[in-house]
Amino acid sequence: MVKKLSAVLLSSVLLLSLSACGGKNNANSEATNAPKNAASGEKTVIKILHWKQENINKAIEEINKKFEEKYPEYKVEYTTTGPDDEFKQAQRARITAGDVDILADLSGMRLSPKDWTPGAKVPDWQQWIDSGLIADLSGEAFVKNYNVNDIAKAGTYKDKVYAIPTGKVAMSGFFYNKEIFEQNALTVPTTWTEFTKVLDTLKSKSIVPIVVAGKDVWPLKLPVFGLQAKILGGGDQQKWIEGVWKGQTAYNDAEAVEVLDKMKTLQDKYIIDGFMGIDYATAPSYFATGKAALIADGTWDAPTIAAANPNLKFGYFPIPATEDAAKNKSLVGKYDVTWYAAEKGPNKAGALKWLEFFSEPENYTAYVKAAGFLPTQDNVKTDSEFIDKELSPYLAGDFELAYEILMINRNNVGEHLAAEGVHTEYLAPGGEFKTAKELADVQQKEWEAAAPK
Repeated sequence: MVKKLSAVLLSSVLLLSLSACGGKNNANSEATNAPKNAASGEKTVIKILHWKQENINKAIEEINKKFEEKYPEYKVEYTTTGPDDEFKQAQRARITAGDVDILADLSGMRLSPKDWTPGAKVPDWQQWIDSGLIADLSGEAFVKNYNVNDIAKAGTYKDKVYAIPTGKVAMSGFFYNKEIFEQNALTVPTTWTEFTKVLDTLKSKSIVPIVVAGKDVWPLKLPVFGLQAKILGGGDQQKWIEGVWKGQTAYNDAEAVEVLDKMKTLQDKYIIDGFMGIDYATAPSYFATGKAALIADGTWDAPTIAAANPNLKFGYFPIPATEDAAKNKSLVGKYDVTWYAAEKGPNKAGALKWLEFFSEPENYTAYVKAAGFLPTQDNVKTDSEFIDKELSPYLAGDFELAYEILMINRNNVGEHLAAEGVHTEYLAPGGEFKTAKELADVQQKEWEAAAPK
């Protein structure tokens, strides 16, 4: 009897508690949207994962501080790791464990297999979306703050928005020393023939035309990205890439060989002697001190160059890959930091609130200035003469993605094609292949050998 009475009393207490809770929610509709710990004064944590990159980290930390001031019920836990593999491991571990609310990614949503890429690896971001781990942002108002084309290219999957690309960088061109150009009556070249004439003039004056950080290898790809974008597929490199998968184009066809041959021309005749021994940290000093008239680099390195020589007057132009000046005018590059919100993280509501705050024009502008990115929001002024003035003539048209962003590689492809690159470091004088055609033939053989059985 005592046990039955206790059970009845317990049931009554539970019913009264539930009724009281229900009454409170009905009386105050905002309570359902408030952080769950707000009533107790305990802060609700928003967990953000990013890699170490000092200028961007500082900008995010400043935004976090402002966010916490505006929304004192929240606390932002901003964790950074080393880049590359260390960060990728942290990404995988925390998204699958449901231990992150917002995570950064690099280069936007890329390398998704197509129906014409049999056997291609499915990238992590796509696996996460397909598994329901990434939030659909399509209905969020802050998405409208961003350029429609940028969201389409770097934030959309199966007609839904899952990511926010926060900036883009161009990497298919050359910084040039304006004083050297003026002193030698040179103008910015717009065609390949004009370009080689400029380089020949510099050589004739005993001025090193170009410096590239060959020791790190990847900087050699930067001019190649511009060549590929303008030459492969007659200027439609996506068409060429689809063709190489279908056997309609090849790594040793005329267009692909032209890309290698033009880069070999630069390496043989115009890039500084010993470039394979110059590292990326050192290369800007060659340019900043006037030891070379041009440097092949991405637009992100403008602050480094300016810091190395504050008095240096420099500009930037895309590699003029063909004889068609109009085709050569647009920049080629990639998207950089991209945000995802976790669908099953500890605080999805907080993640969306933070992304909304980040996307406010004032906060976004401060961020993009610090990052040195080309904005993905329209009508943003960075107060950077380099971005707002020097690059503006090349930003009017469509932003073209680099080959490494578009190319879906075959698994286990050989070293001469690995990592979505076309490796001109293998060309003489730094490498074993004396001609572009020799390297191209090896690349095609490696591509065919990696075909799914």
